[in-house]
Amino acid sequence: MRRRVRSGSLLAALLWLAPIAAIAGEHDEGHEHGGIPWGTLLFNLINFSIFCWIIARFALPGARNWVRARHDRIVEELSAAAKARTEAEQLKAQWEARLQALDQEIAAIREQAAADSAHERDRILEAARKTAEGIRNDARRTADQEVRQAHAALRETVAREAVALATQLIRDRLTPADHDRFVSEFLNQVKA
Repeated sequence: MRRRVRSGSLLAALLWLAPIAAIAGEHDEGHEHGGIPWGTLLFNLINFSIFCWIIARFALPGARNWVRARHDRIVEELSAAAKARTEAEQLKAQWEARLQALDQEIAAIREQAAADSAHERDRILEAARKTAEGIRNDARRTADQEVRQAHAALRETVAREAVALATQLIRDRLTPADHDRFVSEFLNQVKA
């Protein structure tokens, strides 16, 4: 609708200017030297108007379509970038929550390991006390030689059991991260 109005108004302006150009052309013939060349001016004006109409009719729609397509593409890219940023922030929050949970889990494992080792120590000590009491009763009945041998055997047995039990506990409870930490602490102590 707008194009029809523009085309109609342009055509009306050209039809209105045509008689003026004819009149101006007559006056130009009488004034060959000096003055304004109305015919040339009017011809250039009409020529420029036709040029503007051709540009508006054929080039402007393509330019508009190109600008709209570029605008739409930029809006889509900005939308995709905003979506990607939101997803990245969500992933970051999830990983931070996982890391926080991991820290809490590590602390809980450490507490459990400390409690287990304390319980195991108490059990081993109680077992050692019971064994020692039995050995003491036997030692009182035997000679000093057998008492010494019994004490040596008891110590060796308790040490072996303690080492085996401690080794088993360490194998069960020690994680690769704990292993790496122990190695680095040992190296730091050796360096110091």
